[in-house]
Amino acid sequence: MNSVIYLTDTRYGSSDWCNPSARHRCFHYADALIASGCKATVISVGDASVDILNKFDHAVFHRPIWSRRFQRAIKNCRTAGVRIHADYDDLIFNSDYAKSSPQCVSAGLDTAKVQKQFDLAGKAVACIESFLVSTGYLRDKLREFGVRGNVTVLPNSLPRTFTQPVHHQHCFDKSTIGYFPGSRGHSEDFSSIKAALADLADEDIDLLIVGRMNAQDYAGLSNVHHIPFVSYTDYLRLLMLVDVSIAPLIDNEFNRAKSAVKLIESVSVGTPIVASENQDMLDHENENSLLVTSQAQWYTALHKAIALSLDKDKRELQTARLRDRFSVLSRLPILQDHLQCAA
Repeated sequence: MNSVIYLTDTRYGSSDWCNPSARHRCFHYADALIASGCKATVISVGDASVDILNKFDHAVFHRPIWSRRFQRAIKNCRTAGVRIHADYDDLIFNSDYAKSSPQCVSAGLDTAKVQKQFDLAGKAVACIESFLVSTGYLRDKLREFGVRGNVTVLPNSLPRTFTQPVHHQHCFDKSTIGYFPGSRGHSEDFSSIKAALADLADEDIDLLIVGRMNAQDYAGLSNVHHIPFVSYTDYLRLLMLVDVSIAPLIDNEFNRAKSAVKLIESVSVGTPIVASENQDMLDHENENSLLVTSQAQWYTALHKAIALSLDKDKRELQTARLRDRFSVLSRLPILQDHLQCAA
């Protein structure tokens, strides 16, 4: 039986659960492993001492980047004889793609600085031979980067204890479209569909934005309600209460590697979603998702999704099935097979 320790390195420190990536890639899977009878935990990479690592068979570095903390943890893993893996859910290990990252496209950071960060992630890749990635596109990019070791696609998923939020009376007077950006780096993604949203302005439809966005990003749109931050639980509750959610992505290399986690969460609380198409979105396509490939398709797709949201009885039957399909428990055998091959 394999025991696993996840090593995170985020700005949240001891509150890594607040980091969406760590939550999906580390905490959800650690919890599922524990439920299956395996030993698992999540700690900061800076706390990875030999004494702690000695208690585990496998160490999974979450989005590792070359640093003193990383070098020390790698050395301690080798001293403890623990098998080393890396987990990536974004295309951050090859500086060739830095220009298409949200840091450059939306946040306006200096490209050279972002390339340096990507180079440090690539340097960490060179120290590891076993990888978990969230999408097939990331697997292919790791291969192009020169990785010859084991690379397993382990999709993002719902947590094991996921339960649909308690349904309250719809709190919006009009049909409501919800946009839930997970970070500040989505202004260009949102801008790509502003024209379609503006066309809906005269149709008695509200837009709820939940997440860190600047007012200038949605300037010119009417009927906008903006909540800068909510907890994960409140996010799911609001996601359930809107009629349709949206996940726009501009078409570039970075976004082609993105996972369908927004789609998974939305349809699992019974809310239809309109999303930009990439391969992982296609892999998770279902009756409650509409995928678009051009800006011109958004207006029509939004209308179809709003109509779909009205058939609540049909959606309730589909929602329970989709929750089972996208549960971390349904993905756990993939992780267990990966660990067994590395044993």
